[in-house]
Amino acid sequence: MTNRPWQCQEVDIRANSRSTRPALAEAPASRLFWLKTSVISAFCIGLWMSRALWIGPRSYPLTPLSSLLPVIGDTLSLVLYVALFVLAGIALLVPKPGWPIAAFLAVMAAFCLTDQTRWQPWVFQFSLLLGAMAVCWWNGADADGGRRMLNIARLIVAFTYIYSGLQKLNLNFMENDFPWMVQPVTNLFPSTAQVLRGFGMAAPFIQIAFGIGLLTHRFRRISLILAVAMHLFILAMFGPMGLDWNNVVWSWTAAMAVFDVLLFSGADFSWCEIVGNGRDPVHLAAIVLFAILPALSFVNLWDSYLSSALYSGNLTEAQIYLSDAGKASLPAAIASRAVHTSPDTNVVNLQRWAIEDLNVTPYAESRVYKAIAGSVCATLRDRSQLVLVVREQRMFFSRPETGFRCSEL
Repeated sequence: MTNRPWQCQEVDIRANSRSTRPALAEAPASRLFWLKTSVISAFCIGLWMSRALWIGPRSYPLTPLSSLLPVIGDTLSLVLYVALFVLAGIALLVPKPGWPIAAFLAVMAAFCLTDQTRWQPWVFQFSLLLGAMAVCWWNGADADGGRRMLNIARLIVAFTYIYSGLQKLNLNFMENDFPWMVQPVTNLFPSTAQVLRGFGMAAPFIQIAFGIGLLTHRFRRISLILAVAMHLFILAMFGPMGLDWNNVVWSWTAAMAVFDVLLFSGADFSWCEIVGNGRDPVHLAAIVLFAILPALSFVNLWDSYLSSALYSGNLTEAQIYLSDAGKASLPAAIASRAVHTSPDTNVVNLQRWAIEDLNVTPYAESRVYKAIAGSVCATLRDRSQLVLVVREQRMFFSRPETGFRCSEL
């Protein structure tokens, strides 16, 4: 019976003839090898560029997931940090890298449990990609296993685009974040400001469209071109010739362009293989983490950084306000972050503090901001001299600015 065009077509590699098996096996193996290489390489670059986040020195406080977790000392942190690169090197060299990847992720888990600021979007995405690889059949003859792994990676990348576009459907992105991002262009060519303003309003819809288009046969090629072009544009805007900002995400942006080519160029798969495969537990986990749970972030029930919200204008923001007496009693490393803005008022911009100290953006959740402010409170002689102001920005049910005294943290 002929399948209707909207029905899923199951692909069963084992059912193919023996003569076609080597050709089918070769492509997944090659794509997987280069996917593994690009993920690990970009991960290591990001770890190196944000090394203060992992091993210090740092003035930005640690925010463990639980106060019951032991602190990882400086010496142990350095040992574990070096171990990450050793394990990454082994994973690049061995044909079946399941165990070094698993060990790498175990070390990452220890680091991330003891500081939520380490839950950066690129750390989350790369870790999930490596986790899927760790349980994949790393056998060149196992084309079926290779195809499953590639489809998991396709799901992760496509839904990252879809939710990133959805997160940008807000006026803050269109009127503030996007104009800031394109300043390198508008500063040189002021006449382009109005055109780029219109493009900023269309950008979220374009990103959603090509995220969906990558999963279709008809629109895959144009979607691939648009996805790669977006990353080149971001690199130009954030790079050394542009804003020269947050360089830890440069390698992630470049890696995403490589992922696009590896996963979608010349690929033969149906959208049902990506979103309809709930029988494989690893694939199901990817569906839950990248296609279902991010929707909860719109009502503040799931973390924004786990929902592709970086630079979306849809993030919770916070600042610490201190009196002159409060600033004077701070340790010098923290006091240097406080900017005098008006009489008896000093402001610590947490985004700038994190970027300058750790080379990453702060983890944009109220609980983390409160933990950071609580650590600052602990250094004050008079705890009444500090107020944390948090503004929760979400697609729905955003909360106005809320102030917290030290006694409330």
